[in-house]
Amino acid sequence: MTLMTFRKVLSGLFLLLFLLLFAGGERLSAFLAGILPPFQFVPALLRTLAQPAALFAAGLIGIVVLTLIFGRVYCSFLCPLGALQDLLIAASRKIGLSPRHAYRPPNHLLRYTILAVAAGALLAGFQSAVSLLDPFAWWGRLVTDFVLPLLTGSYNLAILAGKPFDLYLHPRQTPFITPPALALSAAFLALIVYLALTRGRLYCNTVCPVGALLGLLARFSLFRFAAEKNACTECARCAEVCKAGCIDPQNAAIDMSRCVACFNCLDACARTTIRYRPQIPAVRPKAWSPARRRVVLGGVAGGLALTLASFTGLRSLVHRPSAKAQTPVTPPGSGNLARFTSRCCACSLCVAACPTAVLAPSFADYGAGALLQPKLNYEQSYCDYECNVCGRVCPTGAIADLALAEKKLTAIGEAKLLEDICVVYVNKTNCGACGEVCPTHAMRFEDRENILYPEVDKRYCIGCGACQLACPTTPRSIVVEPHKTHKRAEKYPEPARRPVPPPTASGDDFPF
Repeated sequence: MTLMTFRKVLSGLFLLLFLLLFAGGERLSAFLAGILPPFQFVPALLRTLAQPAALFAAGLIGIVVLTLIFGRVYCSFLCPLGALQDLLIAASRKIGLSPRHAYRPPNHLLRYTILAVAAGALLAGFQSAVSLLDPFAWWGRLVTDFVLPLLTGSYNLAILAGKPFDLYLHPRQTPFITPPALALSAAFLALIVYLALTRGRLYCNTVCPVGALLGLLARFSLFRFAAEKNACTECARCAEVCKAGCIDPQNAAIDMSRCVACFNCLDACARTTIRYRPQIPAVRPKAWSPARRRVVLGGVAGGLALTLASFTGLRSLVHRPSAKAQTPVTPPGSGNLARFTSRCCACSLCVAACPTAVLAPSFADYGAGALLQPKLNYEQSYCDYECNVCGRVCPTGAIADLALAEKKLTAIGEAKLLEDICVVYVNKTNCGACGEVCPTHAMRFEDRENILYPEVDKRYCIGCGACQLACPTTPRSIVVEPHKTHKRAEKYPEPARRPVPPPTASGDDFPF
């Protein structure tokens, strides 16, 4: 098995696992969430900085060590977005398209400026700049927005087809994606498809900050690609198959900072001019040119601008919610609004795993600094009282993994009854829909002339939204208002059980 074949097998395996992570259902997603995200750079970095965990720290160190030894193999088979681009490139060749894989000079000014801006945004708590560049987050959003609805719709159609044969299964709900969030995902998907079909891995080497950072480390990797200039015939076959456009056949030079270790060049070179072997990188001082000065100054200026933003009023400004809408309810385990928005990478893994589909990606509900982060959409569904899967799958710790008993007492919001809309108060007629679905007995009823008037007992309300969804009025006469800092609700006292009398053996008990 050649190195290229081995790389393709690994790439396909991880691509399948990352697809199942987001589209495999509640149990499979929870299982894979403990294995795959620790080895994704941005989630591992956010988790290590905010809430250190041994596995995530080990994964982050492992990525760095792997890059220093073998180069950017992370981008080759561990990054799901990179594997998706490879799949698109392979498909384009099957249908007769040939992406332009000619050598392209590196655009260091753009790639390192983006890296500096992303680093500064991370320090300033401006998560939008991070989540809109993170390849793992984009992979998750693409699967959640496009693949998951397709799979769920196919599953539900299969259920309908089985009903004539007395086969009944419970249909699944599809996450509700707001039109702005869906349009943004569609635009990014179109960009990725276009670049992959026409320019190969240009996105990875120009826009992706993870690729830029690992490229800096790969310059000093132990295993490196090298071409023997004296043996090279300048046939340019290696450059034609290079997805990164980093091979200069005229000078027999390979830019290791952009090489994604696809190993295509090894199979393409008929004279084995290119070799992948351990080498000690030579450190050669370079002249201080105006171009290099622009790269350094531009990157440093971009990074400092967003870093200094954390000490000014800009951070509070970009995290200011929209004045047109109420701040959404954050998931149980997020703690408070500031903690959640500063840690969430908007990967939509919790959205994909939520069994009731109450979690949905927002757009600017949390402010411009927290685009696409999830919210609880009570107009579409409710938070299941017996579920804590969002905390179990969250890769960054933005949603803490609460035990189910603790989650049941976590008040993320509070139900508010609007008496001027409620049919009981307006029409003087019984309803009781909110009380029937309340899992904590927070809805109580006062009997006034044989009419049961609902009231909210704030001591037991956790803001799950079941009452809001069940309310039959339009608009809803009961709505959940968020707690910016989550509270602890009281546990409803269980009624005392009556003693069960022992069975008797009298004749009355046995009429036969």
